[in-house]
Amino acid sequence: MKTLLWITAILSTLTHPVTAQLPAPSINLLDTASFAGELEILRQHYHIPSLSVGIVHGKTLVWHKGLGYADIDRKIVPNEHTVYHLASVTKTFGAIILMQLVEAGKVNLDDPVTKYGINLGARWGGDDRIKVKHLLTHTAMGHSLNGFKPGYSFIYSGDQYGQLKQVIEQASGQSFGQLLTQQILLPLRLLHTAPNIADSTDFALMGYDRAAFEKLVAKPYNWQTNQLVPVTYPTYFGPSAGLMSCVADLATYSNAIDEKRFLSPATWDRVFTPTVSPKGKTLPYGLGWFVHAYKGIKIMWHTGLWIGNSALFVKVPDKDLTFIILANSPNLNRPFYAKFDPFRTNPKLQKDLRASAFAKAFLDHFVGKL
Repeated sequence: MKTLLWITAILSTLTHPVTAQLPAPSINLLDTASFAGELEILRQHYHIPSLSVGIVHGKTLVWHKGLGYADIDRKIVPNEHTVYHLASVTKTFGAIILMQLVEAGKVNLDDPVTKYGINLGARWGGDDRIKVKHLLTHTAMGHSLNGFKPGYSFIYSGDQYGQLKQVIEQASGQSFGQLLTQQILLPLRLLHTAPNIADSTDFALMGYDRAAFEKLVAKPYNWQTNQLVPVTYPTYFGPSAGLMSCVADLATYSNAIDEKRFLSPATWDRVFTPTVSPKGKTLPYGLGWFVHAYKGIKIMWHTGLWIGNSALFVKVPDKDLTFIILANSPNLNRPFYAKFDPFRTNPKLQKDLRASAFAKAFLDHFVGKL
């Protein structure tokens, strides 16, 4: 029988008190070595230049790894502080800000979106039946079988989720960037997290030196014509996408969620409860998070995919585990998304976290064994 080797990883290099001052639990070195090897095979298979990966357990980033190159030409190896665009993982932050306004009585999830001047266009237009909750849960669209009534079916729409920015700003009298930095980023002392660097106004809210921060950002690539081609990150920033961060900071954010910071425990329970349609059908999304069970274990997660970047953030509270993986190309979780449209998910795969080979590797190595 092989002797089990154990590794204890303490985040002595981080300045985040939420993680650095707590004793680190053990992670099986044989599992992490095997896991890293599998991720490297997947990275090469999916033509991803750079991956930064981390596992949080016992409020500590117990294992992290950088694979490939954050900049191919300069051969920069990524680490837990390398910054990537989070794409739609930003939605988890946006949900907190919106639900804070709900708790303050400034927004009601049953408010019609027309109250905030939102018109979804096309067949939906200014339909008073569409409520704020429908944007938050991706249930605004409906389909031809139910007369396009909202609330009955889950159809992922990053664009419609982004309309929550108008709700947030009109109800609060502040910009989304101001609320996000004041309520979450600065209180958590996230040293490598900021609104999109391309949005100079919102980026400046964190007070970072732009040139220094830019050096931390992984260079974005797309796989085109059988080669990796440098691209330009999108410029958008709002509740649906555009936040930039790293594995170490997302570990701190994950711990804050576990501690039920920013929202009341009852509201957090609501956030992580799957939406139920008027006909009693359980849908795969809560309030800003996908929610489903794996082997009877509840899992909350979100994907992100956009030009030159992708992200996956998975929480398994029953196992006290969080898995964070960030990439500088879109291929980390491509199966979740409709072909050629990063704003919509693939309806056949959106309910199953294991559709991502990277998520499957994590679940197989750790969730099924701990």
